[in-house]
Amino acid sequence: MQTLDLDRLPGFAQNELCDFYQFLLQKYTVQSPPKQEANGPLAPRLVKPFEPLSREEVYER
Repeated sequence: MQTLDLDRLPGFAQNELCDFYQFLLQKYTVQSPPKQEANGPLAPRLVKPFEPLSREEVYER
């Protein structure tokens, strides 16, 4: 692999290059899957089908 001579760049350009390198690492590295919680894996919950309220039910109190 080729090495870079950062000493030829001014300080602000060296910082910018390091920031860009960190950006590329985050963008292209494979990240491990998130850890599961202690209670077990998350699963979708079953919910009742949506039933819209009638006009009378909305204004009922």
